[in-house]
Amino acid sequence: MQDDDTSALWSISGYFSTVQQAIGQVSEQSVNKAIDLLWQNYLDGRRVAFCGNGGSASTASHLPADLQKNILLHGDRPWECLSLCDSMPLMTAWSNDTSYANAFAGQARVWMRPGDLLVAISGSGNSPNILAAVETAQKIGAAAIGISGFDGGRLAELADHSIVVPVHNMQVVEDVHMVIGHSLYLGLKDRLRHRKAENAL
Repeated sequence: MQDDDTSALWSISGYFSTVQQAIGQVSEQSVNKAIDLLWQNYLDGRRVAFCGNGGSASTASHLPADLQKNILLHGDRPWECLSLCDSMPLMTAWSNDTSYANAFAGQARVWMRPGDLLVAISGSGNSPNILAAVETAQKIGAAAIGISGFDGGRLAELADHSIVVPVHNMQVVEDVHMVIGHSLYLGLKDRLRHRKAENAL
């Protein structure tokens, strides 16, 4: 059985090159602005929540692990970071008893407070449950950072601040979202380092 033409066109080096090009298309200014918002959230003693579906749910679980643990280890106090994707009982209860669009919005309504921050991740930018979570957070008085791909979707319009990976390949978008997430963490860690150095003078 012969390989089809499409599989023959794919290569590891080609994929790596595509991811590298996609990273270069992300606005550094938008990432720096997100670091500013997260930093202010930390300084103000607020909460930050993450949500996403599928691969984005994995990213939304990964990043609080980096932020909650490492910021405490490198900083001077705890930071309340949570993924709304991590309780399967809660996600299925909200989805089954109301609708799947409320999988995250229901949790956000309970957990978030005015001044908090929601980081909403969606490859397409059009996931109904992500958009509902953003709308709920904003009604409470929390702000939302949207991280999306493709053309940004409705999430880019709805969020208070948006980061878009402007490529039309979901795997590449998800790869770059993780790079962005680690950039957010490293940017915050650097600010902690500078603050410690200033306080030591």
